[in-house]
Amino acid sequence: MSLIRQFFLLLFLRAGPEDMPAGQQPLLVAVVFYLVVGVLLDVAMTGEGVGGLGGGLLLLAADSLVLAGYSAGLAVLRDHRPRIPQMLTALFGATAMLGLVAWPLVVMQPSGDVGDGAIGWWSLAMIALFAWNLVVLGQIYRRTLDFGAALGVLAALGYFILSSLIYTGLAVQLLPGENGLPT
Repeated sequence: MSLIRQFFLLLFLRAGPEDMPAGQQPLLVAVVFYLVVGVLLDVAMTGEGVGGLGGGLLLLAADSLVLAGYSAGLAVLRDHRPRIPQMLTALFGATAMLGLVAWPLVVMQPSGDVGDGAIGWWSLAMIALFAWNLVVLGQIYRRTLDFGAALGVLAALGYFILSSLIYTGLAVQLLPGENGLPT
């Protein structure tokens, strides 16, 4: 079965990290897929071409390091070192697939001068996508680390909180605009 199909099955909880092929090559494919989708999302959000991605690429690289380090750290704490490559393959692959799902929403993001209905609909869709992301990543953590479902989702939430804190701290330093945040 193809790796991309496995990533797709992760989104519907039909596959888990144990179903990912073992080894470094599938992990490398998943990371590259994650980075490519991250670049697509960054271009869609900023409206800049690939040439204007300097800060965005650094933030994307930082997030990939946070995802790998946080997740591997949890696996080490739970004494599941041998599961790390398959878990990371699943996490990067599922996150990339969810990014592809998010891409049309990012492209359709309403501006502030659109009616409240458009912003309300878009916000609800993004909240639903975030919840789906929590469930999918929570399932991967649950199955890898032998957690219950609630702890799996809490582990996913911990990653999102840590990632957001680091992203915000780096964005202030890297991105143009007032206080380093995009304008």
